[in-house]
Amino acid sequence: MDKIIALTHQQRTAILRQLTVEQIKALSEFTRYAMLSRFHTRHYLSQTDWEFQGMVVDPWYQRSHDHSGENLYCDCGRRLKNQFILRSRTTGRQLSLGISHFQQHASIPAKVTREIQSGINEINLYMDSILLAYRAGQRFPQTMFQFVLDHQGFKNHEGTVLYQRCNLFSQVDLPLHRRDYEELKGLSARLKNGRQHRLTKEEINQLRAELATDWRQIDQQITMFNYLLRQNMITSQDIHRIKSNSVNYALQRRKTRFFIQNYKQMLNLTLTKARNQLTIKLRQLSFYLQVCQELPAAKIQCEQAEQVMIAHKTPTHDSHFYGIKEAKSLLKK
Repeated sequence: MDKIIALTHQQRTAILRQLTVEQIKALSEFTRYAMLSRFHTRHYLSQTDWEFQGMVVDPWYQRSHDHSGENLYCDCGRRLKNQFILRSRTTGRQLSLGISHFQQHASIPAKVTREIQSGINEINLYMDSILLAYRAGQRFPQTMFQFVLDHQGFKNHEGTVLYQRCNLFSQVDLPLHRRDYEELKGLSARLKNGRQHRLTKEEINQLRAELATDWRQIDQQITMFNYLLRQNMITSQDIHRIKSNSVNYALQRRKTRFFIQNYKQMLNLTLTKARNQLTIKLRQLSFYLQVCQELPAAKIQCEQAEQVMIAHKTPTHDSHFYGIKEAKSLLKK
């Protein structure tokens, strides 16, 4: 069993100061993804009037005076590291809250709040282990990862958290958590021994569920972009036009016009079709990333979208697609 070591605030800050901008962004995305996964699998708010719309992490929380305009705030005005977006099922009202104000502003039971806080603490311990490994001189096992890639070790497993985390951390040379490292090492050893694993029915179902979770999280990011556009005084008619253009862009040059509307539909698709739908959803996210890059209020969301693209090895080239130009012109009205 791994020995759990929690860093003090001063120790964590000292290590974070050694990291590059891109390394801090990667760690921030890891934190956000892990927390989103907990919300989706543990259904924290299922017995309340509120539904979870998304989460934003401020990677520069410790640098309050160095990134003017990028700070996150609770609706009460308090500056936040983790901002949770909630929407009322009955009224449609949307709240931006820190975890400490769930009960005060949304009447969410204290027990639920404690469960969420416990999850955050667990994720922080996981991140601390990565920071400790970095301080000890460990870096990303690039040679091992490249060997697994060259021998198609991730074939049919592109939707796994391990694959996405390796893509993310390999770009910035961050060490993996011990459990992730051992999993990658085991995969490498099996490939060296010439062992090819055939997916079982249970594994196929698990991969399909992971693809559905990815699709859902990307869809929530797109929802957040549309929310920011509404905050930027874009009319409902223009929002509808932008949404339509985003779908057309996502389906551009594809043989099929099949486009699912709900993550649950992913669970009834074959793995191949599920992967295709995730690819389409990533292209739709790319549309919003290109449109909102010059929107100051969307800077953190754009940075997070860029990290998602890296994790999925999806390029983010600027496009001359008419719908993108039209959406940008609507922002300048």
